Amino acid sequence: MLLDLHRHLEGSHSPRALLDVARAFDIRNPLFFDETKGEFRTPDQLAAQLTMQAPSDDATVFYQCILKARAAYVSVAAIGALALEAFREAAQDSDGFEMRLSLFSMARTLLENQQRAWREVPPVEFAEAHARPVLLAVLAARDQAARETGKPMLVRVGLSRTFESEPHYRALAPMICEHARALVGLDVLGIVTGPDTEPLPPGLLSVLELMRRDLPDLTIHAGEFAGHASVDRTLALAPRGIGHGVHALQSPATLERLAKEGVTLEVCPSSNHLLIPTALAKLEAAHGGATPLKALQQAQVHCVLGSDDPTPMGTSFRREVEVAREKGVDLVRLEADMARRWAQLTT
Repeated sequence: MLLDLHRHLEGSHSPRALLDVARAFDIRNPLFFDETKGEFRTPDQLAAQLTMQAPSDDATVFYQCILKARAAYVSVAAIGALALEAFREAAQDSDGFEMRLSLFSMARTLLENQQRAWREVPPVEFAEAHARPVLLAVLAARDQAARETGKPMLVRVGLSRTFESEPHYRALAPMICEHARALVGLDVLGIVTGPDTEPLPPGLLSVLELMRRDLPDLTIHAGEFAGHASVDRTLALAPRGIGHGVHALQSPATLERLAKEGVTLEVCPSSNHLLIPTALAKLEAAHGGATPLKALQQAQVHCVLGSDDPTPMGTSFRREVEVAREKGVDLVRLEADMARRWAQLTT
């Protein structure tokens, strides 16, 4: 089975789906609606705004694509409609998948799009009146898409290392844990600028510790924008998966530890090509031209494949499989590692 095990909901809103929702909910944001012509834009016109046009070491180029798509988060119903389309499209693109939900950012954006200052919303109200309805809408969309397609679908909740408000995150924690049976685990994600590009704030770690009692399967984005020390620091938290992790290739000791502890790296080739082109070139040069996925397999590290954010990356999961094939990745081993990781998630 070809299982997409690293895919984000906010990066899975296709131009077609966004425009369908914009029409259905009459969202006349200039991104979606051309006021001079009095009509909604075409998917091709919108795609030009939502897709990276070239590789860039500046991650904000990618993030701007995500911000633009969030303009459609005008109501819980609109978010639910977008989620349903994202699950349907992911089902067409794979034999099964795990979708990651950035619940805090989605609820925050919903409030911002409704012209409300989210920081002024009391933490419990934020969690109960705004984040819970979003979570329920996404889970309902998942369940409907699974019934329609017959494809297995998992949802993981992501918490951002930007950690904008500890009280709001702490209020989210018990609410999310109430829905633990409908979720597969937790993820740490987020783009951060500054000297530490992959921080693990102590407050966030405290919240994670509480939540892991109900949601023990933890994945953490690490070794993407930062070096192998970020992976080493992450391993101290005993995650089952690490998003990207390609900078582990800088350190034989880190590779050995990953292999020994059985941690799975979720490798996203197109994402790395677009977001860390300079670092990627150095890694490949240091490993005889082998791509990170191939080099990691050679180091006996468990690896799975992910489409990451298919809309801004201009890719699909099946395209990622073809890229891996073209680059000499061992697809038999890759599928075995996919099956191994899926079994961890579902048993």
